[in-house]
Amino acid sequence: MKDRIMALGLYINERLGKNINFKQIKGDPVYRGVLFIYKNEDYLVSDRKSEVIDTIVTMSRKKPEDYPQKMVKRYTHTKFRKIRERKPVEFKVKGKSYFIIKM
Repeated sequence: MKDRIMALGLYINERLGKNINFKQIKGDPVYRGVLFIYKNEDYLVSDRKSEVIDTIVTMSRKKPEDYPQKMVKRYTHTKFRKIRERKPVEFKVKGKSYFIIKM
């Protein structure tokens, strides 16, 4: 999981053009190891494209009743519904490819 956080941090650094504090990147409790949060933005990160696609399929199939009561509003937000339209961006770190989707 640390390698995914590092890859996401480098991706955000490159995209924003400034250094960020990697400690601000938090993992998600429901989609552990795949969904990460930086400030108010959510990112899907994996070194396998199939894992990203499987997570997207899982997110689109789940209903509000499937989530913990406190998190229903967060996971049923429109950005999670529109995720199927987004394409993964391939980002290379030290010769290893990571697939990242900003939600």
